[in-house]
Amino acid sequence: MRNVSRSVKLLAGVWAGALVVALALAGAWLLRSPGMNDQVVVAEPSESDLRVVGQTKVLFGHNSVGMNILDGVSKVYADTSVAVPVIADVTGGAVTPDGEGATLRHAYIGVNEDPESKFAAFTEVMDSPAGKDVDVALMKLCYVDITAATDVQAVFDGYVATMEEVEAAHPEVRFLYTTAPLTSDRNWKSKVKAALGRDDQMGPADNIARERYNAMIREKYAATGRLVDIAAAEAEGTGERSQDGATYYVLNENLTFDRGHLNEAGSEVVAAELLKMVAAHSPVA
Repeated sequence: MRNVSRSVKLLAGVWAGALVVALALAGAWLLRSPGMNDQVVVAEPSESDLRVVGQTKVLFGHNSVGMNILDGVSKVYADTSVAVPVIADVTGGAVTPDGEGATLRHAYIGVNEDPESKFAAFTEVMDSPAGKDVDVALMKLCYVDITAATDVQAVFDGYVATMEEVEAAHPEVRFLYTTAPLTSDRNWKSKVKAALGRDDQMGPADNIARERYNAMIREKYAATGRLVDIAAAEAEGTGERSQDGATYYVLNENLTFDRGHLNEAGSEVVAAELLKMVAAHSPVA
């Protein structure tokens, strides 16, 4: 019996190993599917736009991907004759002496995976000293805030209610709207992990949920002309994907270093979109 048991365990181990190898090979092949070489051309703002941004006081509520976007601001300005705006952290609502003259104020809001905490924190920072004399304001969610397990309708309703609340409280501010960021196609390692039950919440089902949310955001806000479509900028050049009859989009692999956060190229692409939208809706323009 002992020998039989050992043989069964050995056979199970062989099958498990074969499965992992097969999945790895499949993943390696899939890495060569469309998207691998999708290059993105940055639609840079004009120098006139950048000068307008430099005279506009902006408040940006965000978290980690938001910091990636801010990192891209200096890169957008790098090849121009326009000075980079002063950027100051006003998390918590306080404005230090260094931040008083800042054109671009930013605040880390809420907790990742808890959209409601971000909505509440953005409302608080708008009502704080950091929200005073602001010309343009916006907040964004992160890709981790919307996954296959998320009640997408509830998050959308919360976002709309928050924006309506801050707009009513601050009629002098021009608010921009945002779509939620995406994640890129799974690489072979993440495919294997997912097949073994170790979901990273960065797969097709998760991007399908993000597409549902983003579609509702676009339907609600695109006509205002004030939508910063982060997801569209991230997905540029990748084409649509489909699974189980649902269409979705992914973050271009050339724009990320870990399938979710933005690398230098990604930071510049999304920062360019943000800066153009700020310029278009600045009272200075």
